[in-house]
Amino acid sequence: MMEEEHNGNQPDNEGDTAMVALFVLAMILTAVLIEYVRTKKIEQPAEAAKPALADRFVVPRGFFLGKGHTWAELLTDGSVRIGADDFVQKLVGSVDGIEIIPTDGEIRKGAPLFRLRKRGRVLTILSPVSGRIVETNSSVLNHPAAVNRDPYVRGWIAVIEPTDISADLKFLAVAGEATDWLRKEVSRFRNFIKEQASKMLGEEQYATVGITLLDGGIPISGVMEKTDEQTWLAFEEQFLRDRSN
Repeated sequence: MMEEEHNGNQPDNEGDTAMVALFVLAMILTAVLIEYVRTKKIEQPAEAAKPALADRFVVPRGFFLGKGHTWAELLTDGSVRIGADDFVQKLVGSVDGIEIIPTDGEIRKGAPLFRLRKRGRVLTILSPVSGRIVETNSSVLNHPAAVNRDPYVRGWIAVIEPTDISADLKFLAVAGEATDWLRKEVSRFRNFIKEQASKMLGEEQYATVGITLLDGGIPISGVMEKTDEQTWLAFEEQFLRDRSN
């Protein structure tokens, strides 16, 4: 009688065991899934935020670079945030002042947008897009060193509401194209500074000290500080004039 009673309860025990096993398995799978999602949330933003480098010059992911060495970031409301790229700020060195060039609020692509000042010298930066200026960064105007410390975030200069962004983007570089273009610009500047230094110092003196303008073939930070007025004018004409219109 007791054996029959035991055998009668066996299916219930087996069912309970199976339910427990399924519950434990579900808990394990849930824990694994949570950990996977948590890890991906940590990894993906870090990877997305990691900038590319072109010979020590930063090219942030998702940013567009203009041929006049500006950057443009598309904002969620359709406007465009603009500043000077890492190439300009590193070559110029510590910026003394920033000036927004007065307009009636409207600006066209290739028109002067702002000026960078350095020890009495000035570089004029052109707008990479056409549109209406809707905001300027008063913080960076009052504290221009932000352009050097953080050119792509705190160092932004203006926000423009574009009139035809699809047309303007055709002339801007992004992602790998931007990195490749900037590498070519570094190479072009290397030749430029050698030529200008040779003119400024003379062949004999340049052979002795001209190499100090480069670090392993890469222009040193603040290299433009060591040049004369004519070199500044030539740099502005050859590197900051966007002729892609």
